[in-house]
Amino acid sequence: MPAFTLHVVCPNPAVDRLQVVERFRPFEVNRVAEVRSLPGGKGLIVCRGARRLGATVTAHGFVGGATGQVIRDGCGDLGVHDRHVGIAGETRVTPVVIDRATGRSTVLNERGPEVTAADQDRLLAGLAETVTPGDVVVATGSLPPGSAADLHARVARLALDRGATAIVDAHGEPLARVVEDARATRPAGRLVVKPNAEELSGVLGRPLPDRAATTAAVRDLHAATGVTFVVTLGVDGAVWVDSGDDLAVDTPRVETVNATGSGDSFLAGLAVALGRGDDPASALVLAAAMGAANAASLEPDVDPALVERLRHEVTVTQGAAEG
Repeated sequence: MPAFTLHVVCPNPAVDRLQVVERFRPFEVNRVAEVRSLPGGKGLIVCRGARRLGATVTAHGFVGGATGQVIRDGCGDLGVHDRHVGIAGETRVTPVVIDRATGRSTVLNERGPEVTAADQDRLLAGLAETVTPGDVVVATGSLPPGSAADLHARVARLALDRGATAIVDAHGEPLARVVEDARATRPAGRLVVKPNAEELSGVLGRPLPDRAATTAAVRDLHAATGVTFVVTLGVDGAVWVDSGDDLAVDTPRVETVNATGSGDSFLAGLAVALGRGDDPASALVLAAAMGAANAASLEPDVDPALVERLRHEVTVTQGAAEG
């Protein structure tokens, strides 16, 4: 297995405050049965999942205040190298209400603290100092106020220029900027764009009602950009489209405790597999097992033993539209 570092760029991390209720009743008083707090945001979930797989991980982003120190401490606990940029504002807190009866969750996402152009320049400079050929750079999550809309696209371009694999998981305008940048430049190297179907639908401005419609859309996007697209479809799995492969993967069934972060754990598995040189089908198997294992956990996390068992329950098929 080649040695590589996974660099996770999460501009808007958070401390996730998980509150478990027996049955969530909106607009009523809900008694909380259990509370847990842990470093979160999409990028920190990716870091945690990748560390469970034994990867070397560096985290990049913006942190500030006492909440930001929780993020830094959490990186230390995970064995993640902390390259966050300190900022003047306070890192956000994300309340997550988990309904134990259904396994469904309600997430309240704050916008996050303001960042400056100088903060963003420092983040990119720190990334440029540490990325080497063969590494994997993941850009994921929302952008805090003050961020340039093309920040994820700039991160991807920097990674590719340094011989690394770039993976972007974004939505809205930042996702559109990544696609537009790739359409204009047709970048060399491996750029993987990993939205979910709803996020991709929002960028395209049309519904993607099923796997066939999603696959057709990403075939067109791949032809226009040269980019590999991996689109997650929730319990219906995911599709992979690039110049050599047109694949669909299912999702192994688990008893869902909390599905929050399953897409991020999927991303962690995908990034680690690509970093170690796995073929696309094997990368999808690991990613699908990671996503399902996350849903079986109260916290956004995975049990490596469960991941290994679930890998044997995953099916990958050629011809994604036919799935």
